[in-house]
Amino acid sequence: MKAARFSAAAANGQPPGAEGSISKLMWARGMTQMGEVAAALLGPRITADTGEWGTYAWTGQLLGAPGYRIAGGSDEVQRNIIAERVLGLPGEPRVDRDVPWRDVPR
Repeated sequence: MKAARFSAAAANGQPPGAEGSISKLMWARGMTQMGEVAAALLGPRITADTGEWGTYAWTGQLLGAPGYRIAGGSDEVQRNIIAERVLGLPGEPRVDRDVPWRDVPR
């Protein structure tokens, strides 16, 4: 349903809102918490492939959790989008806006 709203808004030429950013933040938090719960329940059994059903399979979830916060735009980027588009806060100063990367002082 959310995807349909995003597609309809894009088809109508509307700028993207903060819904995607909010969803991404919630998803990343949920996936991280899921890995933490699995680690708490399984303890050291989560780290070794002993053949015991349902233990080692959670390792990928646990180790991938930090990447969820980065993939698709870091949490900080998502929060900036929400602040600017929903709360109407001013954007961060961008002295290099409209400047080609090769001309940005480093």
